[in-house]
Amino acid sequence: MSCNNYYNVYNFNYHTPTEWRYNSEQEITAAEEQRELAQRLTLEADRLFGQAKDSVIKNKLDIDYQSKVIIKDIEYKCKEIEKQKNDLDEEICLLLGYQVRIDNANKLLVGDALDAIAECLRLRNSRQSIDLVFDDVEKELLRERELILGINDKLQDLQDKVVLQIRKLRKFVYNLSVDFHCKKNALKIEEQNKNLNENIVKKSILNNKNIFKPATISTTEWDQFTLDIISAANKVLVDGRPIRAFFDKCLNKMFKDLVGQSAAVDLAFKLRVEEYLEVIEKLNKQRVETIKNIEEVQETIEKLKKAIDDREACLALAHTRLLNRTRREGVELCRDELELRLFDEVVQLENDVKSLQSMMAESVECRRRLKQSTARIDVQLQVKQNSFRIDNELCTEQRKRVNYRAF
Repeated sequence: MSCNNYYNVYNFNYHTPTEWRYNSEQEITAAEEQRELAQRLTLEADRLFGQAKDSVIKNKLDIDYQSKVIIKDIEYKCKEIEKQKNDLDEEICLLLGYQVRIDNANKLLVGDALDAIAECLRLRNSRQSIDLVFDDVEKELLRERELILGINDKLQDLQDKVVLQIRKLRKFVYNLSVDFHCKKNALKIEEQNKNLNENIVKKSILNNKNIFKPATISTTEWDQFTLDIISAANKVLVDGRPIRAFFDKCLNKMFKDLVGQSAAVDLAFKLRVEEYLEVIEKLNKQRVETIKNIEEVQETIEKLKKAIDDREACLALAHTRLLNRTRREGVELCRDELELRLFDEVVQLENDVKSLQSMMAESVECRRRLKQSTARIDVQLQVKQNSFRIDNELCTEQRKRVNYRAF
């Protein structure tokens, strides 16, 4: 009975022994293959585990080394930035000192010196009459004023240059500060990463695929960026340092010019005051001599008056004698020697009186002119003493406000 008959009898699908044996062999073969595959996978897993472990160790060592390199590189750049920034700050501090010096110079020159010069010129305009002259003192004062105004313009130009240089330096100080801050932040991050290990990080970070932002700046660009800033800052610093020497040279020349011109003004005042003293002395001496001459002329006038009175008395006597002799009678009314002598005396006395009166008139005129001279001398003395007081006292007091010194 075949299997098919059994199938038909019992309604079952029977397999043949051959199929059973084949199936058993197939199952055994498949199990052997799976076992061999498992062995191979285990060996491969062991190999990959060893390889991954070596790779992790190698990568860790490499990353640690690169981390140390970048940390040292950042630290070096931070030191360079800090050093350059300190140099810039020191230069700015020195320039601020020059700015203060220029401000003080402007204040003293424009404020005190110019005011003192203007006051001297105003006071000297109070001179009177012929003393209101454009003399050497006036010229030197005007030269000093023009010199100060010119120096004021130069100081303003120096001030502008200082301000411009400070702005340039502060710009680089800001850029270096920003770069320094960024590098300090990067250094902090690298130090933090250096202290990390696989045992303290959270694996949940693996679920976030959008946390990484790819860097777009190359290492060359990163290295060149700081180098360019430091190089540019150093160039501005080096190029600007001669400015301070130029400032010193300019300020010293200004001081020298001002002191020289101030000495010229003081010398002009001194010489002018000496001239006033000399003229005042001469005028005083002339006044004394003139008053003495007036007194002498006055004495002469008094003598002339007495002489005229005496001559007029004699003339009156002669006239009286002649009048009395006109009363003679008869032949006695003759032109005798006495008559002639009396007439001669009258003529001589009249001539003497005329001469004395003429001399007296001249003496009176001379006395009048001498008095006028005395009045003119008094006016000139007043004018000269006023000018002397202006230059020797008032202007000298104002000149004490002019105190040039090196800034």
